[in-house]
Amino acid sequence: MILACPSCHTRYVVPDTAIGPNGRTVRCANCRHSWFQEPTAAAAQAERIVVPPPAVEPAPAAPPAHTAAGVSAAPPAEQAADPAPPPPQAFAAEAPSRPAAPPAEEPLPFRRPRRNPAKRWTLVAAAAAVLMIGATAGLYMFGLPGWAQGLGLPGTAAEPDLVIELPPNQDHRELADGTIYFAASGTIINPTDRAQTVPPILAELRDAQGTIVYSWTIKPPVRTLPPNEKVNFSEAKLDIPRRATQLTVSWSLPKG
Repeated sequence: MILACPSCHTRYVVPDTAIGPNGRTVRCANCRHSWFQEPTAAAAQAERIVVPPPAVEPAPAAPPAHTAAGVSAAPPAEQAADPAPPPPQAFAAEAPSRPAAPPAEEPLPFRRPRRNPAKRWTLVAAAAAVLMIGATAGLYMFGLPGWAQGLGLPGTAAEPDLVIELPPNQDHRELADGTIYFAASGTIINPTDRAQTVPPILAELRDAQGTIVYSWTIKPPVRTLPPNEKVNFSEAKLDIPRRATQLTVSWSLPKG
């Protein structure tokens, strides 16, 4: 037969003999609810049908026994029916279960922090800028080292063996609109027997006290001057300070 718990509706399959013809109290193994289970109709009908005991034939050798009243003894009653089998394991009382121990917490997996390419390249660019600024400042203050001068790199040439001649009078005048005009001119001479590289010329205008009031760089007319040759240069400027009266020139060379 099939039993269903009226509380949690858990179903169990048990033999009919477990309940018996008169029914019995059972308990659900799932929710511990107890109820009285009625017997099935088939079990109750089987209980109502009485099977007569079989006739006992007397033994041929012995006469039938008589009691004091002269009535033969009735045959022994049928042995008591076997007791009902124990209820299935599903309805047996279960020992209270211990609460399961909580599972141990597993350590979180190690994760590497994500790298930021933009931040890395920003740091690289900043470091490169710092190095370039430091190198430029070092070249400006101390000049290039000797090995760089030996390689003949631009700007590493020493003072050239050239001569700059200036005429006694420079073209220095005021124009009709009141603008001061000054033209620096002269001659570059190579007195040696080898070609010389002509560097830029630094022109400086000074006042009567010798203070520099204006300066600029004149581009060389040629890059290389052959031996025993000369070349002229001239470059004019406007808006010169009025107190500028003297012109001095020198080579515009890297410091060092």
